Amino acid sequence: MESLVTPIYVALIAILMAVLSSQTAMARRRNRIALGDEGNAELVLASRRFGNLIEYAPIMLLLLFFMELQGIASVWLHLYGAVFVLLRIIHAISLFGTLKVPEWKRIGRTISAGGTMLMLLIGAAVNLIAALG
Repeated sequence: MESLVTPIYVALIAILMAVLSSQTAMARRRNRIALGDEGNAELVLASRRFGNLIEYAPIMLLLLFFMELQGIASVWLHLYGAVFVLLRIIHAISLFGTLKVPEWKRIGRTISAGGTMLMLLIGAAVNLIAALG
């Protein structure tokens, strides 16, 4: 029996979640803010990095899982999962909170946000075509 692909990407996303949530916790501790963000720029960014991942990870992992159930070839599943993980890492690194930022961060955020939207549409289309076809 061939092993499943989806658990690999669930695990990678869980690791990324652990890293980003620990950064948020450390920012809370450093700034002595237990609830909310009190307008603290460091905490706002740390929270958004984690929040942006959490906004997209559940649906992307479900799309991947259902593609796997539909029998999509593992090479395509790995490509889909790896691109999503990479886009979310790029997004976390390039997220910014001020208007004065390096151009590479603007480019990184544009690529990661646009790429994630494209991945959502691809996942939705593949699942619809496989389910209806």
